[in-house]
Amino acid sequence: MTSSPGTGARVASLLLASVVLGCAVAGCASGAGQPATSDRPLLDVVAEQIGLPAQSWTASGTHTAKGYVSEDAKTSSVEGMKADCDNINLNKKLAGDFRSDVFGPGMKGFFYKCEKVAADTNQYWFTISSADKAQIDKLCDPATSYPIVYDQQHDAYWRDEPFACTSRVGPT
Repeated sequence: MTSSPGTGARVASLLLASVVLGCAVAGCASGAGQPATSDRPLLDVVAEQIGLPAQSWTASGTHTAKGYVSEDAKTSSVEGMKADCDNINLNKKLAGDFRSDVFGPGMKGFFYKCEKVAADTNQYWFTISSADKAQIDKLCDPATSYPIVYDQQHDAYWRDEPFACTSRVGPT
């Protein structure tokens, strides 16, 4: 399961989640020097930190991904897949620019649950938002293909499979 190409994207998204949650609990500075106070709702702080547009399309559902030991995608990375699931289940994941290689800039992803569903496959539960409806349409299109990308954190190559969107909501 990937957030975007590049070696540090997964680490950066996990750090972002830690910083956002840490700021909400500890009250560190957010945005343009405004303190995060107890009277600011957590989701407002999170939305500000990741740059979530006020008017967004959102899709939720599940999707699967396979991790491999090399780019040729012949041998599963059992250790990498387990570590990724453990991280998602323990830390959750905010991806500030989810799969920009496929969708372009602006997709914000939240992954909150992972299960191993086959020897070579993890299943993830997600909520993804964008100000661009076309990006959400492409995300929910089962024909969308995802190039394999490297995840330095888990030393694995990942191939995302189609996203099964069970709900879609537009701006009001």
